[in-house]
Amino acid sequence: MKAIKTVLVGLSISLLACQTANKPDENKADSVKNTSAGTMQPVDERFLVVPGRSVGEIALGEDMAKVGQKLGRPDAGDAAMGKAWGIWYSGDSTAKQRDEIAVYSSYRDTSMRIKDVKQIRITSNTFKTKDGLATGATLKDIQLKFPTIEKISTYLNENKDTVTIYDAKTDGIGFEFLKGKSISLTVHPVNTALNQTYLTLHPEWKIVE
Repeated sequence: MKAIKTVLVGLSISLLACQTANKPDENKADSVKNTSAGTMQPVDERFLVVPGRSVGEIALGEDMAKVGQKLGRPDAGDAAMGKAWGIWYSGDSTAKQRDEIAVYSSYRDTSMRIKDVKQIRITSNTFKTKDGLATGATLKDIQLKFPTIEKISTYLNENKDTVTIYDAKTDGIGFEFLKGKSISLTVHPVNTALNQTYLTLHPEWKIVE
């Protein structure tokens, strides 16, 4: 194991990550994307989104103790009945809207000794899928990559803006849309609905449909 410190470009989110020397070769295959010129360019694995698996250095099923070692203490969160959201904000205190990474966890089994990662939500467009999809994309853009995506709910956020939630359940990735653009993406286990735990993160949002 080796420790590396990651600073998000333009965001000042510091991540302290542990990488294993025997990382599967298929992860390397996931870290490339197609460009309009037809060539392949690498995507930094520290910012790679793999639906149904991981966001950067944080993976589904990972022990939350290890997540804490990488990200430090959460800036905010909510916990009850063995389930919790931990939220880390970007370091730029002057920004009107700080980017964030949120990790949802619960107990791994009935022994109730280890909590592991169940969902990972990110708002920074520094994080991308292997083919370059990130926040800021339109629904049409996302439908091209995830044709099984479906609308699951609509909310009014704390500013009374309409936020629409879509989920590609079979792929393990969901999206929030505001004013026609995605404002976040959430990686979750394949075939597990995004909104199974959604309101835990946004208790102040009011459901419309």
